[in-house]
Amino acid sequence: MAITQEQVHEALKKVKGPDLESNLVDLGLISEILIRDGKVYFSITINPSRAEELEPLRQAAARVVSNLEGVSDVQVALTAENEPGTSRPAAFAATGGQTPEHRRVQQARAQQTA
Repeated sequence: MAITQEQVHEALKKVKGPDLESNLVDLGLISEILIRDGKVYFSITINPSRAEELEPLRQAAARVVSNLEGVSDVQVALTAENEPGTSRPAAFAATGGQTPEHRRVQQARAQQTA
């Protein structure tokens, strides 16, 4: 059975966000979900100052998705956005002000279109 983005979203709704009240999906912290040959790729957007503290959140998200039938591997990255008023990386300016996708998501997208 092939895994769908909707199934992944539903699984991720079980993971509480950093506020411990809402879930990752409702908080809008999940990037586009890519699926290829049973492998699921996505990222979780976090505050850069909390990256180390939120590693268990990344692990929990990977765990709930890996438990879905049809998933052979899960790649989850924590991506951080700078606070307002701080400098943006060159990649941010190059994308017209959009948050650039994580390298793993870009690689998965390239493989999907190949």
